[in-house]
Amino acid sequence: MLLKIIVQTIQILLLLIPLALPARTITDMAKRKVEIPDKLERILPYDFKTNLLLFPFAGNRMIAKAISLRESLTADDYRYIHPEWKKMKEIDCRNIEEVLKMKPQAIVVGSFVDDGSAIETYEAFARKAHIPLIVVDLELMNLDKTMLFLGELLDKPDEAKACADFLRKVLNETAKMTATPARRRVYMANGSNGLRTAPNTSNHAELFEKMRLENVARSALNAQGFAEVSIEQIMQWNPEYIFCVGKGETNPYRAIYKSALWRTIAATRQKQVYFVPTEPFLWFDMPPSINRIPGLIWFSQLFYGVSEDAAKEKIRTFYRLFYRYELTDKDWQNLFKWS
Repeated sequence: MLLKIIVQTIQILLLLIPLALPARTITDMAKRKVEIPDKLERILPYDFKTNLLLFPFAGNRMIAKAISLRESLTADDYRYIHPEWKKMKEIDCRNIEEVLKMKPQAIVVGSFVDDGSAIETYEAFARKAHIPLIVVDLELMNLDKTMLFLGELLDKPDEAKACADFLRKVLNETAKMTATPARRRVYMANGSNGLRTAPNTSNHAELFEKMRLENVARSALNAQGFAEVSIEQIMQWNPEYIFCVGKGETNPYRAIYKSALWRTIAATRQKQVYFVPTEPFLWFDMPPSINRIPGLIWFSQLFYGVSEDAAKEKIRTFYRLFYRYELTDKDWQNLFKWS
């Protein structure tokens, strides 16, 4: 038994040897000093949301992708992204043994940089694994800066600049148009009955906040950042727009239109209940990463007078840059179909 423990300890130490020689110190986007190798060739995302930040230009330096926590993902979810995504090895990046087997030089995590408790969790994992941790900013309006930071980190400045320039233009246009708020009353509906929502205090509702829309849900958060509400509450709030979020049966789009109770609400009466596209990743909040940008552009069309053609072209450009995929007209139509 003692011999077995000694052998296992030696194996772990051998895995750590390539990581023990940092060559430079950087300041990450949470203003943390981090020692990393001079040339990063092997990086791992900490979680699924970070996958999306790295994928556009990390190439084979991203040695695996973090497993999704969404149990309902199918092959259809990955139709509108480069085939390399599907081929990339998928591991549980929160499992130290799996991480060490991949021999990464650093772990990258996307986080809201003012969320100290989350960063402490990431740091605890990295310390236990003896792997440098690099935090990048997940805040929607800072994603252009995140792209530039990653481009410098991975020595991909040109690819990063193309992504950052696109994002900066979209974000600047958003800030300008929302200077005069639309102030429409909106509600995010999730779950088979639509009674699960992201209230105004939730990070999951950030898209509403940035587009200066009035999130009618004022409810206490659960541990996941959502709230369970009643149909009576929604009737009282009487939203003008409802956005249905979720995949398959977890999306309440059809159920809302079939329900006599939901038909009393302004959004349903005025046929302003929308299915939020989910492929390859949800446009609204899950994961809370770069996938929210098409939602931001779509909302500019719905609430701020941007033409459908202009919004469509921007979203196509987004898919080309970040998912490395050319959306066809048929793809565009399929995105908005309940499935």
